[in-house]
Amino acid sequence: MKTGRSMEWTNEELERANELLKNHTAREVGKIFNKTKNAVLGVLYREKVKKGYVPPVDSKYARIRKYRKGFG
Repeated sequence: MKTGRSMEWTNEELERANELLKNHTAREVGKIFNKTKNAVLGVLYREKVKKGYVPPVDSKYARIRKYRKGFG
């Protein structure tokens, strides 16, 4: 589903979004950039993972990949 919103984020937008999230909600930041709350959270999470973040295995939010080769 296309909403007419750009999916591209510039480095400046990412830096500004990180700063804005210190004092604003993801929804408010999304309105500033004309993006959804989930777009804001998703792009910042993907950037965090690119920088080496690995979610803890015992997290209740981590997906357990039982059916992939090498798991369970």
